[in-house]
Amino acid sequence: MTHSVLDGFPIANPLLHDIKRMNETFHGEGYLFFRDVLDRDAVLRVKRDFVSALEGQGVTRQGETEPFWTGVGLEGIDDNSLYALDSYQSLIESKTTRELIERIFGEPVFTYRNTDIRFALPNDARHQTPAHQDHFFIRQTDRFRTAWIPLMEIDPDMGGLALAPRSHQRGLLDHVEHETAYSYIFRGRKQRGVPSESVPAHWLTTHYRPGDLLVFHSLMVHWALPNTSDRIRLSLDTRYQPLSEPRTWQAEKTILELRRYRQEVRGIALAAGLSKEQFEALLIEMMKRGLEADERNVQSVQQELGYDTKRLPCS
Repeated sequence: MTHSVLDGFPIANPLLHDIKRMNETFHGEGYLFFRDVLDRDAVLRVKRDFVSALEGQGVTRQGETEPFWTGVGLEGIDDNSLYALDSYQSLIESKTTRELIERIFGEPVFTYRNTDIRFALPNDARHQTPAHQDHFFIRQTDRFRTAWIPLMEIDPDMGGLALAPRSHQRGLLDHVEHETAYSYIFRGRKQRGVPSESVPAHWLTTHYRPGDLLVFHSLMVHWALPNTSDRIRLSLDTRYQPLSEPRTWQAEKTILELRRYRQEVRGIALAAGLSKEQFEALLIEMMKRGLEADERNVQSVQQELGYDTKRLPCS
């Protein structure tokens, strides 16, 4: 299938003063793109912190303000130091950002605690995010919206995020495991995305700048474009939903907390004889239900899924 990527998000800044038209546009198009609406200094502070942390690991060149890549692969990067930083959380939770998001929603919002830090290495097809819908992974409500924040200037060579126009109108699509696409947030996990025959042929993106904000529907099909530059592409994505909506157990957990949970469940599941594929399916079910990572819960979900493995001794 041939894919065409078109440059052109209409700028939604004028709609901030017309909530009715903004909602109509969001639900009709599936996204809103705002230019220079976030605190640029705060955005660049996050970038500087990330570049400094990566430089300390030898991932970016010494003494540069831009994240020029040294060639170190993902296996040589410890992103716990990035998630331990305060600046990105301060940006997400700042009064300026919150007031902007609540204006977009038209009501008070809850901010998901598991903000994703994206650091896309050049020409790293193995960890390139495939086309998918966020609602496939977050089922409690479909009223959340994803906010994607570029932390630097992202030109066509560096890639960025691309959206499939009005794809949110197709409803929830099937997602399949990609044999060659792996998560760099949860290392070693194969990524899921829409099947190749369902991947749209046309995509929209733009030349992003620090201070920009892209907000899109939970059913919007989106993917990460290839980074063919000599720099690491830095961005954040997080999710917001109306404060009144039910929220998932995952929404209350940070990435580091979710990683610890994954490790605990993995240890119990593999000890019980589950395959890696069975563990991944079991983990998704446990996270959807917010079950504690203990042997009793693993065994219960294991039996529900019909996995014929040795029984665990319940303590």
